[in-house]
Amino acid sequence: MDEPQYPFENPITEIRYDFKSISREKEVNKRVIFTTSDFQNVYNLALVDVLEEGRLSDITESRNKDMKTILATVMGIIINFLEANPGKIIAFKGSDERRQRLYRLIISRDLDELEKEFVILGVSSEGESEPFQSNRLYDYFVILKR
Repeated sequence: MDEPQYPFENPITEIRYDFKSISREKEVNKRVIFTTSDFQNVYNLALVDVLEEGRLSDITESRNKDMKTILATVMGIIINFLEANPGKIIAFKGSDERRQRLYRLIISRDLDELEKEFVILGVSSEGESEPFQSNRLYDYFVILKR
């Protein structure tokens, strides 16, 4: 076609990574989704189960006894995403209070190691951010590459 064209944008609004949680009893399809946010260069992270009918759920409990492996996989995905997308920032929170507490505990446990490669922030309900502190409650967690 030789007709002139108007310029157009091809925005990337979602980037996803799929993996399987595997135990002797079952396999659970998992997905990490990064979606654009209202803030420039900030992506929201969601860890979800891909249910049989293709629906996504961030509240199901797969109880596959591999939480450490799942979280290590998510951390590997975060590293991959940030290396592939320099200058991007990841924000996330638990889908419920229990998951939010779990994320805080995992970050607290591995904070010294994580801070070698990343800046980890906690964001309060008022929208104030500060360097992550293990003994504080946050509405969101933010990770960016050093």
